[in-house]
Amino acid sequence: MIEVSGSQGWTRGLADPLTLVFLGGALVTLLFRRRLPHGSAWVAFVFCLSAAAAVESNRFRMLTATPPQHVAGLCAFLSFFWSVATAITAARRPKHARPVDSPAVTFVFLGRLSAVLFGVVAASIQMIVLVMRMIYVGVDIVHGYPWQGTREYGFGPLGLGSLGLLFASCAVSLFSTRAHRLATVQLWTAVMLTLWGCLLYPPFRMNPFGGFERTGGTLLLLSGLSVVFTAAIVIEEWFALARSRTIAPAASPAEAPRPYEAPGFAASCGVLAIVIIVLVCYHLLVPVESTWGGIRGSMLLVSLSAAVAAGGAFLLWSRSWSENLGDAALGTASLSLCGLAMLGIPSQPTSLAERYPMMFNAMIVGLAVSTGLWTWLSCVWGRRDGGVFFGTTAARLIPQAQRFAFLSAALALVAGALMTYWPRLPSIASMDHSLGRVTAGLGAHLFLVLVMLWSSRRLQKLTFHLLTVLSVVSTAGFVIIRMIPFASRLG
Repeated sequence: MIEVSGSQGWTRGLADPLTLVFLGGALVTLLFRRRLPHGSAWVAFVFCLSAAAAVESNRFRMLTATPPQHVAGLCAFLSFFWSVATAITAARRPKHARPVDSPAVTFVFLGRLSAVLFGVVAASIQMIVLVMRMIYVGVDIVHGYPWQGTREYGFGPLGLGSLGLLFASCAVSLFSTRAHRLATVQLWTAVMLTLWGCLLYPPFRMNPFGGFERTGGTLLLLSGLSVVFTAAIVIEEWFALARSRTIAPAASPAEAPRPYEAPGFAASCGVLAIVIIVLVCYHLLVPVESTWGGIRGSMLLVSLSAAVAAGGAFLLWSRSWSENLGDAALGTASLSLCGLAMLGIPSQPTSLAERYPMMFNAMIVGLAVSTGLWTWLSCVWGRRDGGVFFGTTAARLIPQAQRFAFLSAALALVAGALMTYWPRLPSIASMDHSLGRVTAGLGAHLFLVLVMLWSSRRLQKLTFHLLTVLSVVSTAGFVIIRMIPFASRLG
């Protein structure tokens, strides 16, 4: 009986008068395409077939799908359908056929145009929903607890299906048309798919004591965006190498073609790199315990994500020579060194009031290493056979490496100032004056002073001399503030 009723439901769905009208119209225009005006038959065919799919989709609508998600899923499906149909038609079209007279060309053009229009509608709907979800998650993170009300705006696992169809549609069109501008669209489609999948994970969970604690959802988002960022750059680099092999070598360096770059790809990667840097800074300052490694596992994942993003930014910068990408590469690499230094923080105590001085201490060490590394590389890149050499690609990073050496040193001084004044804050009860803490903090400050002395000697710049003096002042202040509790005994 169940099978019979299902068959009857299928028959009733196919017997819908409006669906039959649109299917009949598509069949008639296909049969009489040669008698109708040029191009009008294919316009009617695409319209009738898309309208039939829209009417028929109401029978497959799930009860949990909201109207916007239903429309987004339908448009994503139609975009994928017309992308595949036009790709097959273009592949089977005879190569000797003239573009103007071939009816397949008209169908391919209209099919690709339909795929783009349906894809834009689906992407617009999902982008609005995704931005709403990001706002709600951000508000929950700021408040420190999840909102208990009802939020019905269409965000759910069903959105992954429509975004997956959009990603597949863009991939089919990219490989079919070889239009490299679609690489930028493919990148943002992958970013939307990653954001949607990671934000499905709730930002908070209930702990055994009845309170709320943060989950690894934002950590998963950071690692996902880093992988998408670097993978897109590697694939784009592969396309660029494939294109360069088809171009004849230039007679002189002045006539050499510019490196291949998809329109808007470098700018998109720059925006994505800024988002990754913000997420890395957030997880360094507000650590999240991962389920498999605790705080250290979280720091290791943050450091690896920053390193992966830095590698991708360096790869793209070597081809585009953009200062913004160079800054992004050096910034993510510096933050990766910070994350590696924070792996040495013990897992206890768990109170942030007692852990923050340890985190500042690790940041000083990591940023000092970053300062010394960029200073050394700027000197190595800038000299070859005793003179300044600007012929290499790495030599273009010399000004930025020196700038980031200064920035890393300045951030290390900020972390040192915070660690120095931490016990004097009104909301902090701990004096942070144990022998182990004073030894570790003094060692980090002395290491920073040593790196600053070496950097100022190598670079011979007034700004680094001033930072060296400030690092000595910070070291003295750290010792004096820790001695205040013992002033009565010493007097």
